[in-house]
Amino acid sequence: MKRTFYTRLILALLLGSHVSAQAQDDKKISFTGAARSLFYADKLTQDTSAIDTVTIPKLNSGHVLVDLGINIRPNKNTEILAMVRLRNDYGGFWGSGVTFDLRQMYVKGVIGGIVKYQLGDFNYRMTRYTMWNYDQEVISNAPLAFQQQTDLVNYDHFYNSDHSWRQQGASLGFALQFSRFVQELQVNAVTTRVKASDFGQTPDRLFSGINLQLVQSKYLEAGFNYVNLYDVPGTSKNASGFQNPVYTGTLQARYETKNWEAKLDAEFGNSKTRFKNDTLAPDWKDKFMDGSATISQNQTGLHVTVNTKIVGSAFRSPGAQTKRIDYNGLPQAYQRITSNQDLRQLTMLDLMRESSFYNLQLHPYLMDFAPRYDNITPYGDATPNRQGMTIKLKYAKKSIPVTAEFAHSQLQEVRGEGTLLPRKFNRNTFTLDAKLNEFFKGWKKQIHLTLNYRDDKTTREGEDLVKAVDLKTNCLSAGLEIEVLKSFDLLFGIQQLSYKGFDYTAVRNTYSEIFNFSEYRVDGNETLQAIGARYRFSEKTFLSAQLNQFQSKNALSSLPDYSIKQFMLLFQMKF
Repeated sequence: MKRTFYTRLILALLLGSHVSAQAQDDKKISFTGAARSLFYADKLTQDTSAIDTVTIPKLNSGHVLVDLGINIRPNKNTEILAMVRLRNDYGGFWGSGVTFDLRQMYVKGVIGGIVKYQLGDFNYRMTRYTMWNYDQEVISNAPLAFQQQTDLVNYDHFYNSDHSWRQQGASLGFALQFSRFVQELQVNAVTTRVKASDFGQTPDRLFSGINLQLVQSKYLEAGFNYVNLYDVPGTSKNASGFQNPVYTGTLQARYETKNWEAKLDAEFGNSKTRFKNDTLAPDWKDKFMDGSATISQNQTGLHVTVNTKIVGSAFRSPGAQTKRIDYNGLPQAYQRITSNQDLRQLTMLDLMRESSFYNLQLHPYLMDFAPRYDNITPYGDATPNRQGMTIKLKYAKKSIPVTAEFAHSQLQEVRGEGTLLPRKFNRNTFTLDAKLNEFFKGWKKQIHLTLNYRDDKTTREGEDLVKAVDLKTNCLSAGLEIEVLKSFDLLFGIQQLSYKGFDYTAVRNTYSEIFNFSEYRVDGNETLQAIGARYRFSEKTFLSAQLNQFQSKNALSSLPDYSIKQFMLLFQMKF
């Protein structure tokens, strides 16, 4: 039966290819998608005097999958996409372990040559305080040797470089053009279904938003944004309902001369959080303001940015504060180690390769985060209870293949948590990107160097029964790509993360109210090292093999220091 199914599937794909070939002249049918084969071989080593007789030290895992999408264009104003995923985990034979899923489906087009619409699955974003999918901590700036695995996680969860969220619903947009005073008014609206009713106590939950962008000229733009995550009354037996509307305004102004450019960006607004028909629930409202000014000198390539912000402690915006990572998850590989089978804490290695930690839906509450990874901006720019200033110095000149940036942030809480004294936050970051081969005349093969450093500090003085806060995190990563032969690269990477100190973490109830605090102590470090090779068949197809070494040390953990050696073989193709 299984053989018959896959035989029919293969014949259907072959027939589809034939149809596509016949339809190339009118472009009505085309194919898109991706394919990959991924294999891991892991080896666990524990630094302990007692021999672990329970945990299996070596693990092999992997899969092969194909995403096949069919684009159908019945007319010039309509496009239909349906994509299926066929996946087989290694170890499955004759159809065993195979999954067949619908990955995405949508219909989009233009009505009357004016209104653009899309129904079904789509990616959507608005502003940094209304709907924005911020990068995950720690590994988002890792070198290419590690990014190859992170890119797979991002692809599977539709995390794009434009920071959009994958949603399911409907969106539309149109623009009105004017002959005088104003160039254009852009109107965009969206409604998506975040959670379906269980016909009991859980109602339908929707996310809706509208964006109005007024383009006065190339020098001045202004916008209005409204988003709301809300429960639909009457879709369940539960009389209470959640609502979280957010209103913001934006302003962009710029001025250019031959050698200078000045730019101003600002966003400001407020939020309201309500639980209707629930007398025990809070009724919150708060505001924020965020403004940046940038001056660029084109001849020298120097850019200076000054940002100032204040985000209220009760400001809530689920579309911007929902995190990619669910820190309540557990690793799949070596979930328990030692003879006592103790649970292993999530690490950089797990964030780099395991999909089970990652989130696809907007959350109405503030999700848990890991202070050892990011205690300053765990929810991105929209992190509540923050105020202060950031200064950035950037060097970027077209004629020189080096980009460098230094940023210093000095923030503090708007309102102290558990005490009247606010915590203070300091962050220094430095990034460098250099194409070294361009410094040598006649050298065509690429030599690409990347460097990233981040230093975080959280402090607060102690008083009476409240202990002093002092938490530090340092993260250093460096990567090197060397093209030794045409399209054949050697890859090197290292990422070192250390954390030490003490802080308090908030304990929240079902309404996201703080009702208690837990002491948080850390003293450890994590190190990732990689060496590998990659052959690029084309811009969208490559074969990569690499050996990674991960080490974890934690002086305050009951777990022993341990290391995981990882061999990875990856073939990836997009079409």
